[in-house]
Parts: sequence; structure tokens; C-alpha cells
Amino acid sequence: MSLLLLAAIFYLNFFSRIIFAPLLPAMEEDLGLSHGQAGSFFLILSCGYFAAQAGSGFISSTLGHKRTILLSMLAISACLLLMSLAPSLAVLRAGFALLGMAAGIYLPSGIATISELFTPARWGRAYGVHELAPNLAFLTAPLLAALLLPRLPWQYALLYPGAATLAAALFYALFGQGARMRGVPPNPAHCRLLLRLSSFWLMVLLFAMGISGTLGVYSVLPTFLVSVHHLSEQDAGVLVGLSRTSTLLSALLGGWLADRFGSRRTMAMVLLLTGIATLLLGLAPTSSVRIWVWLQPLLAVCFFPAAFSLLAGIGPPMIRNVVVSLTVPLAFVIGGGMVPALVTRMADRGAFGQGLVLTGLFISSGALLVHMVREYPPARQA
Repeated sequence: MSLLLLAAIFYLNFFSRIIFAPLLPAMEEDLGLSHGQAGSFFLILSCGYFAAQAGSGFISSTLGHKRTILLSMLAISACLLLMSLAPSLAVLRAGFALLGMAAGIYLPSGIATISELFTPARWGRAYGVHELAPNLAFLTAPLLAALLLPRLPWQYALLYPGAATLAAALFYALFGQGARMRGVPPNPAHCRLLLRLSSFWLMVLLFAMGISGTLGVYSVLPTFLVSVHHLSEQDAGVLVGLSRTSTLLSALLGGWLADRFGSRRTMAMVLLLTGIATLLLGLAPTSSVRIWVWLQPLLAVCFFPAAFSLLAGIGPPMIRNVVVSLTVPLAFVIGGGMVPALVTRMADRGAFGQGLVLTGLFISSGALLVHMVREYPPARQA
């Protein structure tokens, strides 16, 4: 029950951020933006996410993990309402920054709560269930956009996740666990410890590659299909949404593979195959692009259960949430912000496909780095 509730919260957290990808073509038309200008929204959001998640230990050490999760949900709901009513582009950009900050404080507390509720031997499967949330969001966000956009302005699509997040916050306040668990703020000693570890920086880079393969590609994919392959906004949304149906099972498969074959081997193979699929997505003609739209996310989502399982061993248990709060936001700025911004800038110069090719090469290179990661202290080989 507790794991499913956290997965539902993570779903709404993730949905609130990725709903903008299928809305982007409509936002470009409504606001008169270029691909690059619209793509910068993701960089703004990721910077807000980085700032909040990096400092989330201060919040969770004061409020506890449960209240931190509640604060995140209430703030997300308020931000979505603000963005739906934004009177200007400047206010909308501020809304993206605030939304990133609101969403950013959840994950360290969510991961720390799961690590307390389950034994290390079950972390891979527990994180696999938790990772069903973003994969379900990847599926449903484009479908909701495809359903609403022909009938309503894009702003209305923000009200649904806002209301659902508010309702989920009330439910978690009544039934959620973790009220007595508190985080640890990232004090200078903890930061110096992690910053000296080469494995920490390797995990930042590896997570950036994993995020590039999922959120980075997803953020630009609807616009890529509309502008390069001339699909309608509705057809692109339906294709992107339906292509995520198989990822619900592959996320669980990723957790099983991590437990069965080890985190490092699983991550290396997933990054290699995901990078190849991303490269071919950028090169594919319209007649076969749908194949890679389906295959690429199926591979990419297998990365995170293994990655979080390996990340949990980078630092000692008492600062585990700090490890997550430093690793993931740095990676998110690269994979969820800089990569989409770079690809959309290349799109403005007529090189949309080449941008995806470069992204695929970046992701594949991670297969060479995984086995250089060492846990702190060395405790297991995966």
C-alpha cells in the first residue's frame, strides 16, 4: 500500500512536468515562439528542479519526509494553476521555474522513504514499482493532450493534474507513512565527501544519459514528429502516448534485471541499446519512424531501477537522501534541460534529426563508464 501510494504521488509529480511536451506545438503557435524558445522552458524547469532538490535536505530535516512530500504536492498544484492563468511570457517562465522547484523536493524524500520500508535485497524491485509512475505519466500525458487540444486551449490541460495533485495530497496526509523519518541537510562535510568521489561524478553523468534517453527525447519528440514528419498534433500525441504502453512492463523488467544480473551490467546494456535506438530515431524516414518511436522508450526506462539501486550504495545510509538530492538534480539539468534545449536550437537551424543523433551517441557512451563506478564503502559487486 505504501509503495503504491508513493508511486501514485510520483506519477502526478512527473505528469505535471512532462505534460508540456505534447502541449509544446500548441504553445509555440499560441505564443509565437520558435522551437528553441519553447525548448528553453525545459531548461528553466530543470534549473528550478536542481535548485530545490539540491537543498531538499534542509526542508526534509526540518519537516520530515512526509511533510516534505505534502509540501511538494501542494506547491505543484498551485504552480499549475498559476501557469494556466499566466498573463505574459515572463510569468509563464517564472511558473516553469517554480514548478521545477515544487517538484524537485519530492524525490530525495520518496527514495529515502522506500529505502527505509524495504530491505536492500528488495530495492531493485521496489524502485521498479516506483518507476512505473513516470512511465505511466509518459503514456497518459500525450493522450490527455491529444484529447483536449482539438477542443480546448492548452492552458486547460494544466487544470486536471493540478486538481488531481491537490486531492492526492489530502489522501497522503491521512494515510501516508514516513512521518517520523527526517532527512539530513547537505552540510559541508557531506558535500566534500561526495564531491571527492569519482563515482559520484560518474553517477551524475550516467543519470544524465538515462534522463536524456527518457525525458530528454520525450520532451522534443512531439514537436519533432509534427515539424519534421508532418504529423498532426493530435496524431503525434496519440503515437507518443501509445508507444509508452509497453514501458510499464519494461520498468518492472528493469528492476528484475538489476536484481538478477547486477546493476552495472544492466545499466551498461540499457544505455548502449537506448543510444542506438535514439540515433536511429533521428535518422529514420517517415515510413519507419514509428518503429523507433515505439522501441526507444521500451529500452530507455529499464535504466532507472538499476541506477537507483547502484546510487543507494554510493553514500552511507544516513546521508542517502543527500546523495540523491545532489546526483539527480545535476543530471536533470543536463538530460532534462540542456539536451532538449540543444536539440531544439539545432531544430531552428534545420538539424532536428542530427540533434537526436548526437543525443544517441551521448547516451551510448555511458556503456563504457558504468563499470568504473565504485560503491562507498565497497560492499558489493553488481
